[in-house]
Amino acid sequence: MEKSYNTPHGLMECHENYLVFHLASDGITEKAAKEILSFAVDHYRQKKYVFIASRKFPSPISPAAYKAINPKYMVGLAIVSDSDAVKDEAYNEQGLFTGAFSYFRTVAEAEDWANTVVRKS
Repeated sequence: MEKSYNTPHGLMECHENYLVFHLASDGITEKAAKEILSFAVDHYRQKKYVFIASRKFPSPISPAAYKAINPKYMVGLAIVSDSDAVKDEAYNEQGLFTGAFSYFRTVAEAEDWANTVVRKS
Protein backbone atom coordinates (compact mmCIF):
# COMPACT_ATOMS: atom_id res chain seq x y z
CA MET A 1 0.00 0.00 0.00
CA GLU A 2 1.26 3.44 -0.88
CA LYS A 3 -0.78 5.56 1.53
CA SER A 4 -3.97 5.55 3.57
CA TYR A 5 -6.36 8.39 4.36
CA ASN A 6 -8.96 8.65 7.10
CA THR A 7 -11.87 10.40 5.41
CA PRO A 8 -15.04 11.52 7.20
CA HIS A 9 -16.84 8.56 5.57
CA GLY A 10 -14.33 5.75 5.94
CA LEU A 11 -10.75 4.59 5.48
CA MET A 12 -9.20 4.88 2.01
CA GLU A 13 -6.17 2.72 1.17
CA CYS A 14 -4.42 3.87 -2.01
CA HIS A 15 -2.32 1.46 -4.06
CA GLU A 16 -0.57 1.95 -7.40
CA ASN A 17 -3.57 1.29 -9.67
CA TYR A 18 -6.53 1.24 -7.30
CA LEU A 19 -7.86 2.34 -3.96
CA VAL A 20 -9.87 0.38 -1.43
CA PHE A 21 -12.47 2.46 0.34
CA HIS A 22 -13.96 0.96 3.52
CA LEU A 23 -17.35 2.62 3.79
CA ALA A 24 -18.12 3.51 7.41
CA SER A 25 -21.13 5.79 6.95
CA ASP A 26 -24.74 4.81 6.34
CA GLY A 27 -25.04 6.37 2.90
CA ILE A 28 -23.32 8.58 0.38
CA THR A 29 -24.71 11.86 -0.94
CA GLU A 30 -23.27 13.91 -3.79
CA LYS A 31 -21.50 16.12 -1.22
CA ALA A 32 -20.01 13.09 0.56
CA ALA A 33 -18.87 11.62 -2.77
CA LYS A 34 -17.07 14.87 -3.61
CA GLU A 35 -15.33 14.79 -0.21
CA ILE A 36 -14.28 11.14 -0.65
CA LEU A 37 -13.13 11.59 -4.24
CA SER A 38 -11.10 14.69 -3.36
CA PHE A 39 -8.68 12.36 -1.52
CA ALA A 40 -8.38 10.15 -4.62
CA VAL A 41 -7.88 13.13 -6.95
CA ASP A 42 -5.13 14.52 -4.71
CA HIS A 43 -3.43 11.14 -4.48
CA TYR A 44 -3.61 9.99 -8.10
CA ARG A 45 -3.42 13.43 -9.73
CA GLN A 46 -4.06 12.73 -13.42
CA LYS A 47 -3.37 9.00 -13.30
CA LYS A 48 -6.02 6.37 -14.03
CA TYR A 49 -7.26 4.28 -11.11
CA VAL A 50 -10.04 1.94 -10.00
CA PHE A 51 -12.23 2.62 -6.98
CA ILE A 52 -12.93 -0.49 -4.89
CA ALA A 53 -15.80 0.11 -2.45
CA SER A 54 -15.76 -2.35 0.44
CA ARG A 55 -19.22 -2.35 2.02
CA LYS A 56 -20.04 -4.50 5.02
CA PHE A 57 -23.68 -3.41 5.13
CA PRO A 58 -26.23 -1.89 2.72
CA SER A 59 -25.83 1.85 2.33
CA PRO A 60 -27.95 4.05 0.10
CA ILE A 61 -25.81 5.74 -2.52
CA SER A 62 -27.42 8.77 -4.10
CA PRO A 63 -27.46 8.65 -7.91
CA ALA A 64 -26.18 12.24 -7.73
CA ALA A 65 -23.03 10.92 -6.02
CA TYR A 66 -21.96 9.43 -9.34
CA LYS A 67 -21.86 12.94 -10.84
CA ALA A 68 -18.76 13.64 -8.71
CA ILE A 69 -16.76 11.01 -10.66
CA ASN A 70 -14.36 12.01 -13.42
CA PRO A 71 -14.48 8.94 -15.71
CA LYS A 72 -11.32 10.10 -17.49
CA TYR A 73 -9.31 9.05 -14.42
CA MET A 74 -11.58 6.76 -12.40
CA VAL A 75 -11.80 4.04 -15.03
CA GLY A 76 -13.36 1.30 -12.93
CA LEU A 77 -15.57 0.71 -9.94
CA ALA A 78 -15.82 -2.50 -7.92
CA ILE A 79 -18.28 -3.13 -5.12
CA VAL A 80 -17.06 -5.71 -2.59
CA SER A 81 -19.28 -7.37 0.00
CA ASP A 82 -20.49 -10.76 1.13
CA SER A 83 -23.96 -9.30 1.77
CA ASP A 84 -26.68 -10.18 -0.74
CA ALA A 85 -28.39 -6.86 0.00
CA VAL A 86 -25.21 -4.98 -0.98
CA LYS A 87 -24.99 -7.14 -4.11
CA ASP A 88 -28.51 -6.04 -5.06
CA GLU A 89 -27.52 -2.39 -4.49
CA ALA A 90 -24.47 -2.87 -6.70
CA TYR A 91 -26.56 -4.14 -9.59
CA ASN A 92 -28.86 -1.13 -9.23
CA GLU A 93 -25.87 1.24 -9.27
CA GLN A 94 -24.20 -0.34 -12.28
CA GLY A 95 -26.10 1.82 -14.77
CA LEU A 96 -24.92 4.99 -13.04
CA PHE A 97 -21.22 4.44 -13.83
CA THR A 98 -19.86 4.66 -17.38
CA GLY A 99 -16.56 2.79 -16.87
CA ALA A 100 -15.77 -0.82 -15.99
CA PHE A 101 -18.00 -2.05 -13.16
CA SER A 102 -18.06 -5.31 -11.24
CA TYR A 103 -19.13 -6.94 -7.98
CA PHE A 104 -16.88 -9.21 -5.91
CA ARG A 105 -17.12 -11.13 -2.65
CA THR A 106 -13.48 -10.37 -1.65
CA VAL A 107 -11.14 -7.41 -1.97
CA ALA A 108 -8.39 -9.69 -3.34
CA GLU A 109 -10.56 -10.61 -6.34
CA ALA A 110 -11.35 -6.94 -6.94
CA GLU A 111 -7.66 -5.99 -6.74
CA ASP A 112 -6.72 -8.44 -9.51
CA TRP A 113 -9.56 -7.11 -11.67
CA ALA A 114 -8.58 -3.49 -10.95
CA ASN A 115 -4.99 -3.99 -12.12
CA THR A 116 -6.30 -5.50 -15.39
CA VAL A 117 -8.76 -2.64 -15.92
CA VAL A 118 -6.08 0.02 -15.48
CA ARG A 119 -3.65 -1.80 -17.79
CA LYS A 120 -6.31 -2.03 -20.52
CA SER A 121 -7.54 1.56 -20.23
